[in-house]
Amino acid sequence: MKITEIRLYHLSAKLPETIGNAKIFFDRRDTLLVEVVAGNLSGWGETWALPAAAASVVKTHLAPLVLGQNPQHYRRIWQDMMRAFETRSGVATMAIAAIDMALHDLAARERDIPLHELIGGARRGEVTTYASGPFFKPDGHPYRDFEKEVEGYLAAGFKSIKLRSGYSAFDDAKAARLVRSMIGIDADLMIDFNQSITPRNAIATYECLADVAPLWIEEPAPPGDLAGYQLVRSHMRCAIAGGETFGAPSDFLPFLDAGVFDVLQPDIAICAGLSGTSQVAVLAELHHRAFIPHVWGSVVNFHAALHLTATLAPQRAGGQSPFPFMEFDVGANPLLDLAGRPTVTQRGTIEVPQSAGLGITLSPVMLEPFTVDHVALS
Repeated sequence: MKITEIRLYHLSAKLPETIGNAKIFFDRRDTLLVEVVAGNLSGWGETWALPAAAASVVKTHLAPLVLGQNPQHYRRIWQDMMRAFETRSGVATMAIAAIDMALHDLAARERDIPLHELIGGARRGEVTTYASGPFFKPDGHPYRDFEKEVEGYLAAGFKSIKLRSGYSAFDDAKAARLVRSMIGIDADLMIDFNQSITPRNAIATYECLADVAPLWIEEPAPPGDLAGYQLVRSHMRCAIAGGETFGAPSDFLPFLDAGVFDVLQPDIAICAGLSGTSQVAVLAELHHRAFIPHVWGSVVNFHAALHLTATLAPQRAGGQSPFPFMEFDVGANPLLDLAGRPTVTQRGTIEVPQSAGLGITLSPVMLEPFTVDHVALS
């Protein structure tokens, strides 16, 4: 079959309340879904960071490289798309990520196999997950609802928590100790600064909460601040995680060479899709580092990460369970509910879909309540 059409859906979903982290607050979720059509089948991809800009790149630069191609040639198409840009990062690789994800989904559907089989084969039928939350609240103390929300996560089946942090060293440590007391010593607690504080502030905060034994500290410096990460690395005993904003596999190399990343966290919807993120997984193996995909956006990126995580080799990296883990954004998100919110088992795991492609069914009718712009390219 040949690719006959590319459909772009800019989605925006209003949230019931404003939430955020120490850096930003937001009251809606936005993303770009890309549907690549061949015959009577289609595949879905996503990029969430700059949906309007990414849509423009697809329309003006990528569509001519994709239309008329065989979706089974997803690797060659990805190479052609990457070679079309001298700067292989930023909006370009976000747009490529969405197309590449959709091509993988379409190729798997055409073969009538699940995505994890297309990309090498699942090692597990269920993936250990962790709750990524709670989120800060504006207009008052940002941690005021943390205890109630963590109770809800535990009741839902989550065992481990990645805590938003970066408000103040005292309050961050107080919140971390509270959550550790709730989840116990047989669960994993991670701390995410979300690029919100300076490296020295991150060090001071870590020293206040080191007794809660965090599995990793995430983004304790701005994304490109290699010197900042080196400073943090010299003062922290626990693992350091980062890379969710990196747009290309090569962006990880300076940080690996400097030995500052223990956990690599590319986002499939940002880092050039499944093809690009798979290269980061190889880098992680070569450098003996852990690989935990960052997950944000809608149900599309979530399921792409679920299938990829199912294929990763197990690794003992200090956690209560062997890596890999799966990030589960537990904030309010209608775009994660489009095909039914994924269910967490009482074992703290998510089952890996066995149906074709991503294992979810989407349609324009389902997207209509959130669609602010729709374009069909042929």
